[in-house]
Amino acid sequence: MQRNKHKLSSKWIISLLLIIIGSSIVLIANAFLRHPYETGHRTSDNLSNSASGSTNTTTSANGYSFEVQAHQITPTVVRSPNGTETRNSTLTPTTPGINNGATLPPGSALPGDNTCASQISRSSFEPRTDNNTANHRVPTAAQIANLHPWNPLIGMDDRSDNLRRRVTGNFTGTTDEILQWTACKWGIDVNIVRAEAVTESYWHMSQLGDYTTNQSLCPPGTWNGSSCYQSYGILQIKYTYFQTEWPMSRNDTAFNADFVYGWLRNCYEGWADYLYQRTPVSGYPPYHAGDIWGCLGFWFSGTWYDQGAINYINVTKGHYVQKPWLQAGF
Repeated sequence: MQRNKHKLSSKWIISLLLIIIGSSIVLIANAFLRHPYETGHRTSDNLSNSASGSTNTTTSANGYSFEVQAHQITPTVVRSPNGTETRNSTLTPTTPGINNGATLPPGSALPGDNTCASQISRSSFEPRTDNNTANHRVPTAAQIANLHPWNPLIGMDDRSDNLRRRVTGNFTGTTDEILQWTACKWGIDVNIVRAEAVTESYWHMSQLGDYTTNQSLCPPGTWNGSSCYQSYGILQIKYTYFQTEWPMSRNDTAFNADFVYGWLRNCYEGWADYLYQRTPVSGYPPYHAGDIWGCLGFWFSGTWYDQGAINYINVTKGHYVQKPWLQAGF
């Protein structure tokens, strides 16, 4: 009887250990799932895999063929130069006194660099101190002069290049001040800009995306012998399609945001002409001026309301509503 009692005790102990181990695994998994961006990861959990890496080919009216491609979101650890995450959860961004939280309609007069620099709300709020160097670097005049034109050869309207010539990246400040300045300059609701920066990089200028093992797709100096990343910065400019924007797209926060929202403003004006040839998912409108959310989806997928774009829009709308930049620990 004593032997049997020992056997029963051993079984009970083993069962208890299995329960403890299983509970620990659940707790650890839950800690990671609650904060998918906690260490600067860029996640594609909520975005369609079918959109990632998909390529669409379009022929413009003059017969010139070009390709647009969806972002492929690759989780990548982003840390500050000393290898640690730096935050200031005791401060929050102020509400800028510009645009009244609204997106200016197509055809509106847009304010310039200096006007917006004088109108943003300055504060010491900086949840991304690892952005400091990029936040205080601006492009040279030669780099700006070298930007590729936005014209019918790439499927844009003849008027598009007027917007491209407004891109300067000529602003320095905190990360939020740069996002405010960008929103002011392009007449966009500042919380849309903030929300998309969460979706793309969680406000980290050092974010990397679109991992590839094809050396021909790599920006200069990024091939490590086996792979590289193609997309860079707070709003993830992809080198494959925006080569003259390198290396400012990686190095200069204000340029990265300024360029992307100039591109989106062009779409919003109705001047991304090749999109008129695209058929959206059933139930969504065809391309037209004045749809800023549709243009955000265009930035992701390169087309108009395909499923990848729709998923991206929904994720960004979630950030727009939740405003994670106002939450402790952002």
